[in-house]
Formats: sequence, C-alpha cells, structure tokens
Amino acid sequence: MKTDDENTDDNAISHKGRKDVIAALEEVWSREKVHVKIPIPEEAAEKLEEFLKEKGLSRRDAVPMLIRYGLPEESDEELEKLRAEKESKMNNIWGEYAITKFKAYVYFTENGPLTRRLPFSLAKNRSLKRQLTDVGLLSLVPRDEWDDWDDAVVDKYFRKYVFRSRL
Repeated sequence: MKTDDENTDDNAISHKGRKDVIAALEEVWSREKVHVKIPIPEEAAEKLEEFLKEKGLSRRDAVPMLIRYGLPEESDEELEKLRAEKESKMNNIWGEYAITKFKAYVYFTENGPLTRRLPFSLAKNRSLKRQLTDVGLLSLVPRDEWDDWDDAVVDKYFRKYVFRSRL
C-alpha cells in the first residue's frame, strides 16, 4: 500500500502528464485552424460578449460558429441599419469620385494650351540661358529638369494633352 506522499507524487505526475496532453492537443488544434484578427468597434465587441454570455458559449467555440452560421434573427434591424450606412457612404464616395474626375478633366484640358506653347517656351528658356552664359553670368543659370528634354519628350506631351492619346 502506498503512503500519502507516494499518492501525491503519482497525482502530480498524472496531473503533469494531463497538462502535457492538453497542451499538445491545443497546439494541434491551433495548427489546424486559421487565425483571423478582425477589428470591430468596441460597441460591437460588448454586444458580442453579452450575446455569448446569454447563450452560455465560450469565445473559442462561439466565434467560429457565428462566422459559419451568422447571428440570429434579432440582428436583422442592425444589419439593415449597417446596409443603409454603407449605402450612404457609397453615395458619398461616388460624389467625391465625380468631383475628382471633373478636376482631373479640368487640369487635363488646361494642359493642352500649355503643351502647345511648350516648344516655344523651351526655345525661349534655352535662348535666355545661352545669353546669360555668353555675358558671363554662368552662376545665375539654374539647372532645370527640362534642359535635357528633346523632341521625343515634347512629342509625348503633345500626344497626351493635345491629341488626347492615352498611350
């Protein structure tokens, strides 16, 4: 017959063994699952917690079940409210898109006349820089990105803004 000390040691070993088995099962369970993090408003999290407590469900079991089967009929009103809110936001987005598209069109059409004057402006700019260099004011001549533009670059702008080619 075993003494109390020996029984305590056996319980500790079997309890430790049970913890190892549980830890191993939890590890297997977590490897088989896909973990998803979804940010939700604090209000919704509180309602979800309340719902789980009412139904006597744990988070671990309830959330996958809710994802699979959805919420009960009670939430139809909230879903309609959310749909209406989404529809309202979509209308705002379409309004912003229309405004942005119009602004882009205005800028695009303003670039047409500027592009038509581009070869003249570039020639004038180069002529003025040449005159400054000839007078000896080389330090006053700034380096600009369009100094290296050739006919190919100007033609590209003509195709885009004057001839409205999108290529």
